[in-house]
Amino acid sequence: MKKSAFLLLLIIFASGCLIKQPAVVTFEIDRTVVKAGGTFHIIVTINNTGKVAFIGADLAINNPDFKILQSPKFPSPLKVGEKVELVWIVKAPDKPGVYTIGVPLELIDELHRTWKGFYHEFTITVVKEETKMPPGELSMEVNVPSSVSGGKIFNITVELKNSGMTPIEIGEVSVNLLDGLKIINRSRIPEKIYGGQSYKIVYQIDAPYRHVSGYVTVIVNYFENGNEKKEIVSRYIEITWTPWFANNETLRKAYGDKYYWIENKYLVDGYWIERFNSTPYANVSILRNYALPLVLKSKSEVEAAEKIYSWILTHYKFGDTTASVDPQKILQQNKISYAEGQLLFTAMMKSINVPSRIVSLYNGTDCIINPLSEFYSGGRWYVVDFKHGFIGTRNEYIATPYFPRVYQLLTQGNFKLVAQAPEELKGHEHVDVGPDYLANLKDKLMTQVEKKLNPMLKTKLTLMLNRMNENEQIFALFIFASAPEKELNEMLLKYDYKDIERSMTALYEFYKDKPWPENFRKYWYILRGVYK
Repeated sequence: MKKSAFLLLLIIFASGCLIKQPAVVTFEIDRTVVKAGGTFHIIVTINNTGKVAFIGADLAINNPDFKILQSPKFPSPLKVGEKVELVWIVKAPDKPGVYTIGVPLELIDELHRTWKGFYHEFTITVVKEETKMPPGELSMEVNVPSSVSGGKIFNITVELKNSGMTPIEIGEVSVNLLDGLKIINRSRIPEKIYGGQSYKIVYQIDAPYRHVSGYVTVIVNYFENGNEKKEIVSRYIEITWTPWFANNETLRKAYGDKYYWIENKYLVDGYWIERFNSTPYANVSILRNYALPLVLKSKSEVEAAEKIYSWILTHYKFGDTTASVDPQKILQQNKISYAEGQLLFTAMMKSINVPSRIVSLYNGTDCIINPLSEFYSGGRWYVVDFKHGFIGTRNEYIATPYFPRVYQLLTQGNFKLVAQAPEELKGHEHVDVGPDYLANLKDKLMTQVEKKLNPMLKTKLTLMLNRMNENEQIFALFIFASAPEKELNEMLLKYDYKDIERSMTALYEFYKDKPWPENFRKYWYILRGVYK
């Protein structure tokens, strides 16, 4: 074997790309002539011919003038023998011209291996005027409202027109909706459309009680003169959800059992009352006068939460002494503790009809340790932590440098992570949420760490983790999640994964039984120092 060929093989194996491809992948586009600044679609068909399922697909475009507006949701997992058609929505450049673009595709299998080598090139002509685009025999017009309120039912109208003389046979018509949107009814799809005729298909859509925005895509497969063709149109839509304007009946329907966390106006249990000699009751009418003006222009619970969070940060000075658990009294103070910030935030969110609660550590006696706020939006809980300046999803919080210490207390220190669920205000009234935080922890951490990584390094990370036991893997992922993105990529790129694994395992053995620091990034600095 020649030296150059041998080096090429080494590069292929080092990048995690094996020789035998595990899938048959085809690429196509719905049009080769696009209006400047307009959209077109890249359609990728993936046939899993390998031995394991796929859980993801990443497509890139090698020309920065073209922007991917929306990637498809991968039907995870794509099992062996299954096939899927994925559609990417792409924005063309504003400058007319003839462009050649390359589109590499990477597949991720259930073992978190990355498969490369899938590539195609297209030539796209970008024109200034719409009239310069060559018309097809079948044209499609899709009408979608630009904005809809959550919980409403609305229509998507698809009009198909045969501008030719030959009958067009309609095959499959599919509508790719955003997460949460559901088709509840549709009119009949015609088998044929004759020359010069048009036909309307009306879809009745149920909007979710949450904020979501993006493109709805309609795909029509049809046959013209015996040739199979495809027409694709995408339209932008935004669903807004403003629970502060909703009535109780709507809120119960929207939130289900989570409505409890709106209805219960008490924030913490009787133990807090004994400690701080005050009542943790959220007077909605008072608090709403402060919260509602802040959130009137918000389109979701998350946007509203960010505005209330920012208001509290700028309106108060923070100290260490908790004087009260009464949110109305906290509201009037100039200086508050981090715990009081959490109580005030939670109370204000309840006042605008968002499920919210206090979550804290409980050691069997004390339940005021490390209080946080949680609020519910779009089917998941979000965490607010004033002490560490964090607001985001629960999974994002798990990947911060501040959760590993909590994890250690939950798994080694006989602590529980509890949501305050006070009703009688007699002693401890909690709901244990620790299992929800710890469920599938490794996968949650892996997802967050991979967001930081250059795609070329994902396989290297997997190979390293495969050399560890589960406790070592979680420890390593905590460290990597705590690391600055640039430094993490530099380390994994520069050093052998086996060397990093040995250093990581040694760190774990030394620190596993010691109290972990509140800021876990300290251990990243120790690991980084090994390679300085």
